[in-house]
Amino acid sequence: MRRLAATVTLVTTSDEQGERYGMLATSVTSVTMEPPMLLVCVSRSAHVHPTLMARKSMCINVLLDEQASLVRAFSSSLPHEERFANAAWDNHAAFALPYLRDAQALFFCEVDQVIEAGTHSVVVPYALAFNRDAAKEAMGKIERAMGVADAGLGMYEFNRRLGIPTGLKDLGMKA
Repeated sequence: MRRLAATVTLVTTSDEQGERYGMLATSVTSVTMEPPMLLVCVSRSAHVHPTLMARKSMCINVLLDEQASLVRAFSSSLPHEERFANAAWDNHAAFALPYLRDAQALFFCEVDQVIEAGTHSVVVPYALAFNRDAAKEAMGKIERAMGVADAGLGMYEFNRRLGIPTGLKDLGMKA
């Protein structure tokens, strides 16, 4: 599964006392434009899972290429509050959710559905508000390689530049 290219995001939420929780997520995708809905896969063993299921709201922070230090922090065993130490975070006044000030895009969401699938909860939230910095490109990830996913390149060129097989010929097969 990790061979699939994906945008790198941080899913953040907070509990009733305002304590912040977050997780690295690459299993995030759009579902519909009307109404604006997304899909996020969350491992039930993730430390954020109980808070997210209780709170039913989250911010999806789309990372920039230069935010690789956040990938390391949020995929480590650091205590959850320490993961937030290396970046500029704010708390959205209306949604009471932590968000990364300089993210490429932000989606403030309310959970509509949760579907249990294997070891994960497939969370389908409504995007209640969103913001995007069109001048910056989002970080992409395939296996352990990360880079900028320039929308103008398309996934074929993005994969090729990261050295990922892009077609049957690259896989040693005939077309």
